[in-house]
Amino acid sequence: SEVQRQAIYADPLWNHGNIDPNNPPLNGLSVARQIAMVSYRTQKGYEEKFGRRTRKSSSETPTTPSLAYGSETKWEIKSYLKYQGKKFLSRFDPVTYVKLTEQMDSHDVGRNRGGKKVALSSVEIPALVLGIDSDVLYPLNEQKELVELLPQGTLGVIRSDAGHDGFLLEQDQVGRYIKDFLEKNH
Repeated sequence: SEVQRQAIYADPLWNHGNIDPNNPPLNGLSVARQIAMVSYRTQKGYEEKFGRRTRKSSSETPTTPSLAYGSETKWEIKSYLKYQGKKFLSRFDPVTYVKLTEQMDSHDVGRNRGGKKVALSSVEIPALVLGIDSDVLYPLNEQKELVELLPQGTLGVIRSDAGHDGFLLEQDQVGRYIKDFLEKNH
């Protein structure tokens, strides 16, 4: 998240957060989203989806790599990331995104509660924790730690090559874990 914020801060229109609402730092926000997208999938996932394919200039149809090289190469992955960055601009503004990511980074369930172990040991209800075996954004070891600290914690491991996006793409597995958990704990 810090690297994403740095992309926003580096935009000349950021102006230390004193932005002109009619001319916000959208280039920085777009790059921030592109940075985030890299952590949502795995190398294998990107390889399978895009490989080394390029786009033809006129028809935007995938093709095999041409003699083009450097920044002028129209890589499929480059097109995808730029599209995701542009699409994100309709959902967030730069100040909100900076504030949201700061809050996410600073969240600590144990703050002012005696630490994480004490705080989570007081949770008396059953809790289902889902983790994705290929997630680099929220690694599985973090989910395992939560389950160890929750007195009635249950871990469900989603098997996926999709990384963090596995929670969106592996709906059958997610649904099965939730269904089984609710049936067991109703």
